[in-house]
Amino acid sequence: MRKLAKFILVLFIITTLLQSFYRVSPVGAFSVGDEKKVGEQLITMVRRGFNLIDEPDIIQYINELGRSTLDVAGPQYFDYHFFIIDNKELNAFAAPSGLIFFHSGLIESLENEGELVGVVAHEIGHVVSRHLAGRMEKSTIINAATTLGVLLGIALGAGALSQALISGSVAAGQSASLSFSRLDEEEADRFAFKWMQDQERDPAVMIDMLRKIYQVNRYRHGYIPPYLLTHPSPEIRMSYIQDLTLFSEKKPIIQFDEFPFQRFKSRIISMTKDPMPLIHYYEKTVSSMEPNSREAAIAHYLLSQSYLAASDYVKAESELRKTMVFYPDRAILKADMGVIYLKSGQYDKALAQLQEARKAERNNAYTTFYLAMTFEKTGKSQKAIALYEGLLTEMPDYSQLYYQLANINGSLGKQGDGYYYYGNYYWYEGNFDSAKYHYSKAVSLLPPDSQMKTNAEDMLKKIAAFEKEQ
Repeated sequence: MRKLAKFILVLFIITTLLQSFYRVSPVGAFSVGDEKKVGEQLITMVRRGFNLIDEPDIIQYINELGRSTLDVAGPQYFDYHFFIIDNKELNAFAAPSGLIFFHSGLIESLENEGELVGVVAHEIGHVVSRHLAGRMEKSTIINAATTLGVLLGIALGAGALSQALISGSVAAGQSASLSFSRLDEEEADRFAFKWMQDQERDPAVMIDMLRKIYQVNRYRHGYIPPYLLTHPSPEIRMSYIQDLTLFSEKKPIIQFDEFPFQRFKSRIISMTKDPMPLIHYYEKTVSSMEPNSREAAIAHYLLSQSYLAASDYVKAESELRKTMVFYPDRAILKADMGVIYLKSGQYDKALAQLQEARKAERNNAYTTFYLAMTFEKTGKSQKAIALYEGLLTEMPDYSQLYYQLANINGSLGKQGDGYYYYGNYYWYEGNFDSAKYHYSKAVSLLPPDSQMKTNAEDMLKKIAAFEKEQ
């Protein structure tokens, strides 16, 4: 039943957005303005179509990594957004207007941050070059209206559901014309190579990443439909990047701190896997490791997160302390300890750890979010509101922030504010009926001179215009 419900939900999203594609794009043209409009509509609905890993530290890490590449890439047409999808496939892809998606299976397969930066830079290269838009404009078989169905099928990975989505949008042979050409791939790789050099990273790690994808594709080629392979011929790409490595001007390379990536990867694994098998596997694995090694410290961290997912707070704390011995000065680990205390109901301990972590890293969204939640749990509502509202600047489309603000304002008797924030929550969750209801209630309850009232009225107009296009 779950699979059927997912199937129906995604088909609804495709239908809605494909209708929008038809209206914004005349035949043979797909402008930057068209792409921005489609992206604006799409971003409000991604949570309905995909299982996103939506935690403040995950959002902040992947977006900061993306911004580090964008900083050297120069001015852009689009505001980029980076998402992690809970999906075991080794895949990453770019949708219109700078929406870039990475599968958790790909993250899990990577060895270091440089490999991930290579993937990020490559996908940005496709967006900068507007490869997808260009192929949509040039194709006589596929127009813009079919594209999202293919992209969603790619996002879901291999299997009957993804094939049904693609087949419902366009025949498999035709959809192959949306795959990037060899020249597209070379251009994106050339950009990625240069941007990695500009960040003083070693672009040769891109070869290691491609080798993994090549090996998996060879092993599973009979299972992955050819039209899902939007980045074809990884062996050709490996050869091309090797040539760039040999013949390009050598640039300075620095050694980057790998702890943030290893923590990020561990968090992804712990949030996408059943905790009990993870616990059994890593308990056995860590026993064979050098006790005071980096590898053991990261394994203990992953064990801690797995125990936390299993609600075994005592063992979660014990394993995290082993990681903290190896990394004594990492403020984020104090925040992790604070989260363990928060979820186990030890609010005083949580407050101490999270406040100490935030003092060390004031701009850490993960620490700030859970400190706000701890303030909320301990009756410090105004402090919680201030922190939640501060995070909105950093993560304006993180729906959980609006949910928390809605609840806390409602508990304080600020019904108009509560309805407004619920409206935002449902808007970013893609539930337009609930968004309209809550925005309307906010308009009726908020004072005439309230900025929230004006914002709610504007959002109602925006939703009405969106629905009119359907």
